[in-house]
Amino acid sequence: MKKVAVLVLMAMFLSLSVSLLCAEEKAKDEVLAVATAAVKGQGLKLEEVNIIYDEGGKLWNERMGYLAEEDKSPNHGILRKGFLKNYKIVFFDFKEPLRDVWVFVDKDTGEVLEVYRE
Repeated sequence: MKKVAVLVLMAMFLSLSVSLLCAEEKAKDEVLAVATAAVKGQGLKLEEVNIIYDEGGKLWNERMGYLAEEDKSPNHGILRKGFLKNYKIVFFDFKEPLRDVWVFVDKDTGEVLEVYRE
């Protein structure tokens, strides 16, 4: 009887895990779609771009370390101070001569919070 209960619990856990993974992938796809629309809305063509979902903001944090030394733009100071919270990031790695674009999307509402162009 205990083995059956354990098997049922394991099956329920696996089912829940698969459901959560599917929901996470759907959320990721939605964030990518919203970010892509925002970049297209700025008139940029996405023919030669590598679009990266920046999981956990790792790329952004690496770039901010670089920008702290190089970037003197007004946007840099605002973003550096971290006024944006609770967001997901999509990085648009454009080929030269275009500058890279970062799109910040609210985790809760799915709305674009900021489009940052280097």
